[in-house]
Amino acid sequence: MLNTLVNNYLSTAKGLPFFYSVSDDEYISTLEALKQSGLGVIKLSDFCKSPDKFPSLDELIDSFRLADVDCKSNKYVLIGLGEYLALKGEQEAVNILRKLKSTTLGTARVVILLRFVQGQIESVVAEDIRLKAQRYYSNRGQQKSVSVVNFKTTSGYGFVKENGIKYILVQLENGCAGRLMVKSVLDLSQSIIPVLSVSNSYEVLKIMCKEINIPQTLGTEEQWNRLLLDASKHHNSIDAVFENNGIDEYYEQEFIEKAFGYEYKNWLLFIYLKANLASIKNPYIKFVLEKTDKFADFKIAVLNSIIDVSHKATNFKSLYLARKKLLKSISVEDAAIFVKENEIDPVESIYHFTDNTIIEKQAIIRWISEYGIIPEIEDIYPALATYLKSYTFDCGSLSPLLTDYFDRYKRQKVQNKIDDDFLSAVVSNSIKYATLDTRANALASIDDKKSSFLYWIDALGVEYLSYIQFLAKAKGLSIKIDIVRADLPTITSINKGFYDEWVGGGKDKQPELDNIKHKDIGGFDYGKCKAPIHLANELEVIENAIKTAATELAMHTCKKFIIASDHGASRLAVIAGCDEKYPTDTKGEHSGRCCKYFEDYDIENCVSENGYIVITNYGRIKGSRAANVEVHGGATLEETVIPIITLSLKTQEDVSIRVLNADNIVVDRKNGVVINLYISFVESLENVRLILKGKTYQAKCIDENHYSFSLSDIKRSGKYTAEVYDGTNLIGNITFTVKGAVGSTNSGFDDLF
Repeated sequence: MLNTLVNNYLSTAKGLPFFYSVSDDEYISTLEALKQSGLGVIKLSDFCKSPDKFPSLDELIDSFRLADVDCKSNKYVLIGLGEYLALKGEQEAVNILRKLKSTTLGTARVVILLRFVQGQIESVVAEDIRLKAQRYYSNRGQQKSVSVVNFKTTSGYGFVKENGIKYILVQLENGCAGRLMVKSVLDLSQSIIPVLSVSNSYEVLKIMCKEINIPQTLGTEEQWNRLLLDASKHHNSIDAVFENNGIDEYYEQEFIEKAFGYEYKNWLLFIYLKANLASIKNPYIKFVLEKTDKFADFKIAVLNSIIDVSHKATNFKSLYLARKKLLKSISVEDAAIFVKENEIDPVESIYHFTDNTIIEKQAIIRWISEYGIIPEIEDIYPALATYLKSYTFDCGSLSPLLTDYFDRYKRQKVQNKIDDDFLSAVVSNSIKYATLDTRANALASIDDKKSSFLYWIDALGVEYLSYIQFLAKAKGLSIKIDIVRADLPTITSINKGFYDEWVGGGKDKQPELDNIKHKDIGGFDYGKCKAPIHLANELEVIENAIKTAATELAMHTCKKFIIASDHGASRLAVIAGCDEKYPTDTKGEHSGRCCKYFEDYDIENCVSENGYIVITNYGRIKGSRAANVEVHGGATLEETVIPIITLSLKTQEDVSIRVLNADNIVVDRKNGVVINLYISFVESLENVRLILKGKTYQAKCIDENHYSFSLSDIKRSGKYTAEVYDGTNLIGNITFTVKGAVGSTNSGFDDLF
């Protein structure tokens, strides 16, 4: 039922409009009542000349003035004006309403049904008492939530098909509420109705996809547009896009492939991580993301951010380890970027390197050759630390000499220098190799040759034994090491007979180690780089050889995998860089380490054998080009002493080692310490050894599980750690505590020894 004011207006007034302000919940019912009273409906949207053009109020007014003068049909209700005025803005609404209150409409009687401009019409009505008394009525009530999303582009990004302001007016005239979406180029910045203008893909995503909670600056328009299109294919879900591209909480798996690059998929990981920063557990990625706001910087930040953290910082260790794990499969070319940048602080740089790539390993060795060996190498480059670990020889009377000699040799090789007192040791000890067994005898003593595979690693010396022993243990292989001698001169043509004459189950040759040391194909040149960076490549050759052994044994292609060598090689002879001035009738061969024999030679520090004169120090006979990075052919221990390594599958039995009576191990000032071990299983009952501080202690076998060791050199109380060997197999480590002599009046004094 219509209000009395409206009925009076319709029955008496003519020419001036009636303003009916109605609430949303009364809009439809009021409009229906007006229609039932015979009023024709005029829609303002019909006066839009094109879909995206505001309606013409002049044409609207003219239409009323020119309408049929028949009183029965000249009554109208106008809808859409309030909605239009609200979109135009508060000031425009007041101005138009003020103008319309005095606009004559001919003989037409027009009820303007207004929404959204309650405050504006009230301010106009307050200016005119007669208007308020005769041509205004307000029905206050509940207002519905209405908002507009305006895609200010003709494409609508595939989400909006409706075009223009006319569409919005029609929807509002029909009483629609909620969020209305439209494509319009019109200025709606002053609208009373909330209008969100969308002009790029990111803003569309913010509306369509609730998950996005990162700033627009993290991507380009092209990237956001691609994500928008992908999201539209997955029910407007960004999470579904991430999942479809393999990006989730397990992002650390195949991190390099997912993160390193500038493709769309790499960007997706970047924004995923930024969006989930709070839940990221990897401390290094969190550290990187907190300081990186551009995708273009992400890769370099992952590579280099660790450089900014001192190794003394409390969080360095966790950041370092997390980064190393992420970059486990990093390419050499990417690692090169980091290596170059890490030169900024030379002293600090070593702590940032890892052993993930060969280029970093070489950089570590280059650093050590300049600054020296540091304890942290054990964590930074474990393989190098294992190589440097002292290997305790077990080859009779030469064992202490070789243990000390090669321990010093390896350190000098890595530090790229020769100690003055070592030069005399080289000459004085060179001929002692002759007391070792021959390679031929060691190979001949191998039983069941038909089930044994011979693997010749050219130029493999004994310097690598600590590393080989470690690798064998890590692979679960049993290892037996025989220390033998090569024939002089230490050249392949003299020492390859063992391979040619092998009649076992199979054989193969690995020349890469020799290539690295002294051939151009190895890629190293002492003249271009003095640092021993080739060692990193040597260790990789050794590692691959043990992998080959483990594979062949696991496949049961052989029962024993025999690694043998023709000769060793000397790095220190290259570092020494000296040419002897001795007169010779023949030219030097093999970088001057030997020459063909001639009568009445007058050369110091040499021996003659097999038709050659062979140098026993680090000198060179003229007439042969300098070696690349290492040399062989001479008679130093590193050239003549070689290993025969027999690898086999271990007996499938876990070995348990326990120190017996561990709480009551007491030092005796005169006799040292006696400890007893329980060992659940050994293969060589007669050769169980314990190595403590580089010294070997042979076990006394009590029975097949119990062994006693007399540690005569241990004269002080304290905590000790030793390695336990079954022959040449490292089977475990033990730690025990030695106490002072209990009850002795001189026990405090005893502890000093």
